[in-house]
Amino acid sequence: MRAAWILGVLLAVTCVPLATAVEDPHGIGYDGHDWKRMSEPERDAYVSGFLAGAIAQEAIDRHQAKQSVPIDSAVQELLRTHASTFPFGANVYTSDLNDYYFYTNNLPTRIYRALIDENTEMRKGSK
Repeated sequence: MRAAWILGVLLAVTCVPLATAVEDPHGIGYDGHDWKRMSEPERDAYVSGFLAGAIAQEAIDRHQAKQSVPIDSAVQELLRTHASTFPFGANVYTSDLNDYYFYTNNLPTRIYRALIDENTEMRKGSK
């Protein structure tokens, strides 16, 4: 009985930290604190990856809505016409996030949320 209790305690002590240490391989949980720790090339890479994923998803959506539209053609059309949800270049968004996270009250905001919110504001100003 005591051996089972010890085994239970050992499992709990071992598994609880493992359960709380959730990996974030896509960077979805990154916030302004993480942004501040990134080097400039890491920031550029993060934003570029975010934008590539966004435009790829938009192209897939267009393809699924109309099977005759190849995904590659949809990507090219979105880029050519600046019609994607995120129409500005990676350097524009990186610079904007640098300004956004300058203010410490914005640091808890997830990077993806800041990109979405800031993009909405930039698009309002470009119309």
